[in-house]
Amino acid sequence: MRTGIAPPRGLTESNPMPRFSIRSFHSLYMPAALFVACVAGATQSVQGQTRSTRRVATPDSVYARAKQLVVNGNGAAGRVLVDSMVAAADPDTPAYADALYWRASLSTSISDAERDLRKIVIEYPLAPRSSDALLQLGQLEAARGERPAAASHLERFLLENPSSPEQGRAGLLLVRVSFEQNDARHACIALTRALTAVPSDAVELRNQLQYYSPRCAGVDTTNAPKPTPKPTPKPTAVARAAAPRSGAKASKPSKDSVERSSTAAKGEFTLQVAAYSKRAEAEALALKLKKRGLDTRVVGTTKLFRVRIGHYPTRAAATAAAKQLKTRKIDAFVTAVGTDDK
Repeated sequence: MRTGIAPPRGLTESNPMPRFSIRSFHSLYMPAALFVACVAGATQSVQGQTRSTRRVATPDSVYARAKQLVVNGNGAAGRVLVDSMVAAADPDTPAYADALYWRASLSTSISDAERDLRKIVIEYPLAPRSSDALLQLGQLEAARGERPAAASHLERFLLENPSSPEQGRAGLLLVRVSFEQNDARHACIALTRALTAVPSDAVELRNQLQYYSPRCAGVDTTNAPKPTPKPTPKPTAVARAAAPRSGAKASKPSKDSVERSSTAAKGEFTLQVAAYSKRAEAEALALKLKKRGLDTRVVGTTKLFRVRIGHYPTRAAATAAAKQLKTRKIDAFVTAVGTDDK
């Protein structure tokens, strides 16, 4: 009985199943198999590239990417990258200091940048970026007109990094800052050192340094001789008459003389950790150091407010103490105790 429905093409009542050759099988199914293989290969390739990208995503590459974003005008995205590195780093490792340095370098706030740089200099003196932070801190202070603090940080940079390629640039800035303070002797000493450090092919930098050479004519850069003690004058008749007789009761020393003796007993040298234009910042650091068991104080009634540690009878004793502090990630330099530091 016919239903009126034609059988599918290739099917007849006498031949109900079509015949497939090997060639027709391959023509139908190989494109699909090839597609699956290509997809699998592409997936493996993408996965391999992802693994490769993860392997090369080092901190340096992240910071380079952040810097490029800032250069391209997308500073917000670059700073977000650096902030994530700061948050992820362990504060007890040099990686944290490295992250702080990049945050300071890409910061839009001078005060925030200075805070991070100062933290590196004080708490991570042995970190790879410590010398760069020291130089940048000196540059910021010089630009703000805080010449004593700038000169102190620049001098430290030059002494602690004798082989740095930035010796000449730091020396030039120290020369300028010292002349601005009317300290011709230190300016000329810095000038001599900088001209020695700058290679002969750095023509522009050498010309900038030699610009100051005429101002050093006649300036004594040797160590100043110690003053010759004056001979003790013989007592006059009036002085002999005023002198207490043998057996007489000695007068009580004045309050001023007691304070002078106390200062001398404490020592003529001390260690300076930092200097701030705001007293609140100096006191905050002093409090933090006191909590670590250090004899810390803030010196000065007007800026700069200096944070200092201890009193030492000799420079050698102070230097030894500074070395001990350095093992605790506290950077300090030896200075004389002034009249305002009691």
